[in-house]
Amino acid sequence: MPQRDVRFASPKESGVSSITFTPQYSSRELDVNSDSEKATAFEIGLDWDNRDSTRNTTKGSHTSLDVTVGAENWGSDSPWVKWEFQNSHFFSLGPLADIFDQQVVALDFYTADTPTWKDCETSDCGRPPEQLQNRLGGLYRLRSYTSGRYHGRSAIHYSAEYRMLPDWQPLGDIPVINYYDLPWWQWVVFAEAGNVADEYNLSDLHTDLKWSVGGAARFQVEGIVVRAEIARASDDQTFRVMINQPF
Repeated sequence: MPQRDVRFASPKESGVSSITFTPQYSSRELDVNSDSEKATAFEIGLDWDNRDSTRNTTKGSHTSLDVTVGAENWGSDSPWVKWEFQNSHFFSLGPLADIFDQQVVALDFYTADTPTWKDCETSDCGRPPEQLQNRLGGLYRLRSYTSGRYHGRSAIHYSAEYRMLPDWQPLGDIPVINYYDLPWWQWVVFAEAGNVADEYNLSDLHTDLKWSVGGAARFQVEGIVVRAEIARASDDQTFRVMINQPF
């Protein structure tokens, strides 16, 4: 349902609980490396979506845990396992005079590890290929960087957004655009920090944190959220147009 009543902080009483099973295959070849990087994997996901709306969330939470098992060849001695945990919370601040109809603070936490990651000084190393390692950068985390700019064994990431629905809504008066159903638009400012390390160690993960700050305009267009955002860091910046909220 697009809108849900969030009443209890328990999966037994509120929200939608899901379990997913996802087979995966990945292959990559680079000109600088004659060997291809490939893997066959299987992911099990547990998800509890306790948000009042997936498009324009004002309260509730969203929690997920994904465990992936994979190998280049299943007959080999070096399968790998990685897990990812994400938790988001949303807090409504209500309207602000005649300026904003709605204000929401959205907070997100993400962490991941590859417990089979070994020294790899021999051929017996339990780590996924680079494209399947835990990654930061891209559409959802450290958005000022290109996809997978930082990758490795472990990752941690924090994100905070201030989302505002302006009382001023001019989209319905613009020719051509007003043929579409545009019930709201949203202004957003956000800040992020995260890091990748070769050990799941909180001290290492919080040393030399990478960061991003930015702003966005988001629209609901015929039931789909479209976001246009710009993000900047100390050494990179990006502009993207994409669909769906980042979390």
